[in-house]
Parts: sequence; structure tokens; C-alpha cells
Amino acid sequence: MSKERLDQLLEHFISVGVPGCALAVSYKGKIVYTGYRGLARTEDKKAIDENTIYQIYSNTKNITAVAVMKLFEKGLILLNDPIEKYLPCFANATYQTWDGSNEIREQPVSRSIRIKDLLAMTSGLPQGGKGSMTSYEYGDMMDMFQCPIMELAERLSKIPLEFDPGTHWHYGVSFDILGALVEAVSGKKFSRFLKEEIFEPLQMTHTTFLLTKEMEPDFANIYILENGKQVNAHILPFMTEENGCQGESGGGGLLSTLEDMIHFTTMLAMGGTWNGQKILSRNTIDLMRENHLEGQAFDDFQAVARKSWPWFEGYSWGLGGRTLISRAQSGSSGPVGEYGWCGAAGSYLMADPERELGIMYMHQMFPVVGNLQDYCHPRIRNVVYSLLDEWEK
Repeated sequence: MSKERLDQLLEHFISVGVPGCALAVSYKGKIVYTGYRGLARTEDKKAIDENTIYQIYSNTKNITAVAVMKLFEKGLILLNDPIEKYLPCFANATYQTWDGSNEIREQPVSRSIRIKDLLAMTSGLPQGGKGSMTSYEYGDMMDMFQCPIMELAERLSKIPLEFDPGTHWHYGVSFDILGALVEAVSGKKFSRFLKEEIFEPLQMTHTTFLLTKEMEPDFANIYILENGKQVNAHILPFMTEENGCQGESGGGGLLSTLEDMIHFTTMLAMGGTWNGQKILSRNTIDLMRENHLEGQAFDDFQAVARKSWPWFEGYSWGLGGRTLISRAQSGSSGPVGEYGWCGAAGSYLMADPERELGIMYMHQMFPVVGNLQDYCHPRIRNVVYSLLDEWEK
């Protein structure tokens, strides 16, 4: 019955406008369901299958967070360390304020950005856009993710922060700075550290920042819905063999497959271990899924959830992703402490170490608000939890 119900759910997603999707579920370390439906590319009728390569965007943050916590477990960093201890360009940081006179003023920060601030999105480093002068200046750096991450960190450090570190929560480019931190502390290129410390032990053989010619036949296009029709958005990864970009974005640059990502998700769900390979300790996993927001920063996340991400009501933010804090508010049948994140094109990662349950889902649609992740992700979560008794047997 479990396979039939999840098959029907994926078919339902196709019927409401998803061009193609894939789902894998692990329970107590074993894969209990894998399903593929629809098309990776409507133009040549390429079907979604086990080889399909997706842009996972912000699910990259989950992987970057694990990389940082490996440094933590090696005793190379502390979460309360100031970032300028490893990236000196962030010394003497300032933030921007408005005083009512229509003037923007710079103030010295009351304390340094800490590593924990970057993981918890309380650093004052926003996304590029129009939300503040800082985000506007970031958005003006059109080649922001084309340069090496150490250069990106240097450039961003010259722009005043959006707020005094630790005082607010704002989704932003913190995880790209964490990629630079990994390079600075480990002495290795970020992609090499990920490969050696995470991808190789977890047999994530198709997870990479670079789209190669060999990968292109399996690459899924991203679509938008216009008047009920699926239109190719023609969005390529940051790094291809043609564009020469060097931006290994720790916040959103990785490509992966469903199989690779369910290995990673299962590791999180099993308290840091997959197939005998220990990546992190259970104690560290539990620290990551704690709620790390308080005061105004907590209120900020709750306001964003209510206004822009209603499918995240009942959640807060841990170290590298959302974490469930209220079953009643979220309408979830899962336990407090299930955690993970999603990607801008619709990928979804959920790990529950209490039940040893992992979920990885893929589809490729834009824009972020309106790409049906709000429809698909909570339904996947609730249907999967309803099937645990069956898998227990």
C-alpha cells in the first residue's frame, strides 16, 4: 500500500502542474521507497529517472552546514568564534542604519559576526535585491557568484552589513561565506573538502558544482508556469565548462541526483552515520536541529513564515536549516525536531533522527513562491508519516 499511495501522490503532482518529480524515502537506514514521474525536459520528452541531475540550490546549505560542523568536531573552530579570526577581511565591520533624516549612516558593530551567526542567518548578510541598501549593493554585483569564494568574501566584507550581528534574522549569503571559512580553516579548496569529507564516504558520485558535457544528457530543465503551460526558464548552473565561472556557492551552487541526496539525508536521519560511514556524531546532529533563534531574530523568522512561507509556520531555524518547534502550528504529524531545508527550484530534504526517517524530493520549477513547493512538500511529509506503521511491520 505504501508504494501505491506514494506513486499516486507523485502522479497527482504531475496533474497539478509539476513537469517531473522524484521521491526517495529511507527508514531506519534502508530505502523503503523510490519513485519517478514525469519529464526532466519537455522539449525532447526526456523522462525523470535515477540518472537525472537537478540543481538543488539551497539544499546546498545543508551540505555546507555539515562541512562546517566537521571542522567543529575536529576542534578547529568554535561556534562563537568571530569570523575575522579566519577571514580577516571581516574585521572592523559596520552596519547601515536609517535615522529618519533620509540619510543612511554606518555604525560600528557591537560585536563581530560569529560562525554561529552565519549558520543561523543572523549575520547581517542578506540576499541581493531591493530589501535594504546592503542587499541593493549585493544585487549590483552582477558577477557575485562567478568569482572564487575567497574573493567573494573579500568583496562582501567591504559592504556595510544590513544590521548589527545577532539582532535579526534575514535569509542571505551567509553560507557562501561559510564556504570561504571551510577553505581558510582546512587549507583545501571548498569542493575538494566536500568531496573528501562528505561525498566520497557517502558515495555521492554525481554531486558537484560543475556541469560537464558528460552530465548534460541527464540534466533537468527548470520550468515556470505561464497561463497553465510549462515554459522552460533556461536557467543554467553557476559553473559550466563553457562559462568559466569559479563560484563554488556554499549557499546554492550544487548539482546532484536523487540517489546521492537520499544518501546524505539518510546520514542525517541516522544521527550522522550512513552505511557504516560516520560523518558527524549524534550530539552534533542534535545541536544542528535545535532552535537557535531568540528575541527579535525569532520574531523575524516567524514573520517571514506567516507572510511569505506559510508552509514553514510552526518551524524556526537551527544551524543550516529549518527545525520543527510546533506540531500544532505547522499541521505536521512529524515530531518536534525534524529538520532540513529546500531548494529554490523545489527540492526538499527532511531528516528525523527520532524516527530514523529521511525524505528527499526533487522537482525543478520557478519562481520560489509559486513553484508548487508549498503544495508538494507538506503533503509528502504528512503522507510519509502516515506510512511508518506499515514500514515498521
